Amino acid sequence: MLERFILKFGMIFGILSFPTLFKKPSGKIWFALYLINCLVNWIFDKILVETKQVTYPVRFLPKVFKINVIYDFLVCPYLSIWYCQSTYKSNIKEAIRKLLLFGLPQAAYEIILERKTNALLFIGKWRWFYSLFLVFVVKIISRIMLIFIKRNYEKTP
Repeated sequence: MLERFILKFGMIFGILSFPTLFKKPSGKIWFALYLINCLVNWIFDKILVETKQVTYPVRFLPKVFKINVIYDFLVCPYLSIWYCQSTYKSNIKEAIRKLLLFGLPQAAYEIILERKTNALLFIGKWRWFYSLFLVFVVKIISRIMLIFIKRNYEKTP
């Protein structure tokens, strides 16, 4: 029951968050970064599921997907976009501080899901601190991609 509510909430969250992709300076940057983040999430999650480190007993369209598509494509990318938007003009020290502000709650959410619900299970050798590390890695990848996209965007007339 709680798992279904979490899935529905994630879907609503993702749909309502869509307008944030069009925040200034350019929707092109944020939409490209959103797609890249979806791809990164999908790759990491697919690897974790296929190597039997993580499983999602309750998920959206379970006969079609073994990964958590709502989290990978609707929740996590927006959190990474918001992190990148908040660090758009930040130096490295400020970006790391904000990485903690965005990453720790997201990792805590995953850990709570694993411990209190049947929506996510860590199996095999996977532990909570790997999830924490992976959340940080995804945010860092997003921030690095923002630098490349921003450079390319600023070069085009």
